[in-house]
Amino acid sequence: MLPETIPTVSVTARYLAPDGRPLNGTVEFRPPALLTHAEADLFLGGPTRATLDAEGRITLTLPATDAPGWNPVNWTYTVTEKLSGITRRRVYQIALPASAPAVDLADMAPADPNAPNYVAVPGPAGPPGAPGPQGPAGAVTSVNGHTEPVIVLTADDVAAVPADRAGAPGGVATLGADGLVTPAQLPGGGGQVASVNGKTGVVELTAADLGALTQAAGDARYLSIDAAPVTSVNGDVGAVQLSAADVAAVPAGTALLLAGDQTVAGAKTFQTPPATAADPASPDQLVRRGYVDAVSAAGTWSPASVGFAGWSFDPAASSGNSVQYCISGWVYLIGVPLHSATTVGNVVFYVPGYVGGTLSSSSYAGLYTGAGTRVGLTASLTGLIPATEGETVVCPLTTPYQAQPGLYWVALVVNGPSPNSNGPAFMRGAAMGEAPGGSARMPGSFIRHGRLSVTGQTSLPASFNPSTVMPDANAIWAALS
Repeated sequence: MLPETIPTVSVTARYLAPDGRPLNGTVEFRPPALLTHAEADLFLGGPTRATLDAEGRITLTLPATDAPGWNPVNWTYTVTEKLSGITRRRVYQIALPASAPAVDLADMAPADPNAPNYVAVPGPAGPPGAPGPQGPAGAVTSVNGHTEPVIVLTADDVAAVPADRAGAPGGVATLGADGLVTPAQLPGGGGQVASVNGKTGVVELTAADLGALTQAAGDARYLSIDAAPVTSVNGDVGAVQLSAADVAAVPAGTALLLAGDQTVAGAKTFQTPPATAADPASPDQLVRRGYVDAVSAAGTWSPASVGFAGWSFDPAASSGNSVQYCISGWVYLIGVPLHSATTVGNVVFYVPGYVGGTLSSSSYAGLYTGAGTRVGLTASLTGLIPATEGETVVCPLTTPYQAQPGLYWVALVVNGPSPNSNGPAFMRGAAMGEAPGGSARMPGSFIRHGRLSVTGQTSLPASFNPSTVMPDANAIWAALS
């Protein structure tokens, strides 16, 4: 912000093409190298650039050039017009006196900046003033340096050619009535052209004779001004240099390629990890976790080996001489780990024996997450468990569940008369002593075999708090498929 003690001048201008289209570009106003204003205790220098708006206009305020206190005094601005489509820039000087607080460049800028040096000042000229008083009559005191009383000037005195040298050898040629030098004053041969590029007679030169391009060849190699409609690039004019950011692009070397070799440094975290459904074909190929889990126990039996997605334990480790009869109304929980994402459509039990027809309709199986939320439920077990002397019983969930890797519970509630004699028997883990160690775990870890503390249940709850699960010695076998 300039001090208020320095007067300013408002400068405006507008630039249009002959067809009325607004030009674009900048107009630069530059004072002499560095100005000093003693009264305001400041230095002033450097260019001030005004950018043409959408109508081709500029408006800016500049310090007056004749303000008191400037050093040097009565200086001028150098104006440089940098306009798109105008190949020849105009550069000229203007003075901005404080007496004209508002000026327009169209009233000041010259039409031909190549004329002799000038300084453009605000105009136009005002009306003529009243005539001043008549001055005294003057008297000639010398003529071309001569002061003698009777002065006689020669052609040399006025830098003229003597008349007797016109048309004479060693003099100057004269023109005839046709405006041409008379043939008599031309060199020998009448001044006619003897040959052109080695040709005589009626000579017609082609582009090849002059080492030039034909019009068609020139159009193919060079672009005329009228054929170059671009006036700016991304808002820039002049020698434009664009970077990746100017065109909303990613700099080279900072983006992942979709094809070809590339070295990627540093740890990368994927919001959605890359996935593949194909098994690996080479030792260093990325693979699915499900594939790793399926082959990690090579040489041993896994749930997938016999068609299951997961089980509570290998059924070959079950008890050979005891089965599990469930107490009516108890909710038994059987832990099943899943190591890969899968769709669970069934819970599975093995029933060594069942007389059939003794279960009530309030008997169910279900699926719970490790957080205690029910995510699957079967229909009543009365229609799912048949009379049998040993059978794998598949109990479909009413709605399949898209399970992610984690720990799950298969829940079981059985109701019926005398379940320990005529209810279904369930296969269980090998027993040892009063309290088998099938649920051995570190304190606070997932309870592999347990039950809810409530009794007398005729349905499975929508959820429960995992902290309320009680460890149970009854290691019932269950699987998911």
